[in-house]
Amino acid sequence: MLGAQLVRLVEPVIKALEAQGEPDERCKSCAFRAGTVPNGCMQTMADAVKATLEQTPFLCHVDRLADGSHKACSGWLAAIWATGDKPPRQCPWEFSPPDEASQPEHVPERE
Repeated sequence: MLGAQLVRLVEPVIKALEAQGEPDERCKSCAFRAGTVPNGCMQTMADAVKATLEQTPFLCHVDRLADGSHKACSGWLAAIWATGDKPPRQCPWEFSPPDEASQPEHVPERE
């Protein structure tokens, strides 16, 4: 349900950009694209909403810059554009921990 609302926010922006000849640069599994796994994941949606409202970069999990860092999510950029000149708003929840923080430091090999 929350994912559908984010899509409803960004689709008009994406369509307007496409009408001007700009491609839809969201990755195939973008959290801001209807029907993707991230769009249906409550934890990801909470992070996407928080990043949009607080105007904190939400990074693409697929596309990287030349230096190896993640680029800003194209769906998030559309959401920021859609919110206009509204000031950032603080959300009462924390961002979820990065995936790396939840991974074990060492996984022993099977014998």
